[in-house]
Amino acid sequence: MDQSSSIAILKSKIEVTAYVADRLAYSITKARRLDLDPLSMNKLAVLSDDEMEVIDAYLFRYGSLVCNIQDAIFKSIGEVEQEHVSTMSNRDKTNLMERLGALPSAEEFSSLAVLRNRLMHDYPEEMQKHLDRINFITSESPRLVEIFLGIAKYAEKFNIYILMEGLTHLPKLKPHSQTP
Repeated sequence: MDQSSSIAILKSKIEVTAYVADRLAYSITKARRLDLDPLSMNKLAVLSDDEMEVIDAYLFRYGSLVCNIQDAIFKSIGEVEQEHVSTMSNRDKTNLMERLGALPSAEEFSSLAVLRNRLMHDYPEEMQKHLDRINFITSESPRLVEIFLGIAKYAEKFNIYILMEGLTHLPKLKPHSQTP
């Protein structure tokens, strides 16, 4: 595949992922407004269906953002950078992204990805562990969005820019500590 085709594919994947990041930013704001962070076993027991739907959407969007970054964007960046990523493990691709400058920390992103995998494979008898992971995700989701925005900034070296038009929640996202 030629360089311009690889860049076009990367641009497309970043645009799609920007939408996912925007939806996660919306979920972060909504969960904060509903005071769903942090969750306790007592709070979980009395959540309404609407509040549970917010949590479900939040977790799905977090997982989607991790997957889009790890499975689509890392592969495309590798191809644009003419790296042989097709046979690399996710860990190797993540380390490569740090070496290339697309990620500030491979270890940090890996911990967010591992948590997503663990959350998807928990069982009801481990509810406290599951709840702890949900709380960790709600505290770390803004950082995941920041990581994506950093990757998008990295892609500017290929003349790929995110148009913020239509992405109404990304620019409004603030760190958790600044939320009332």
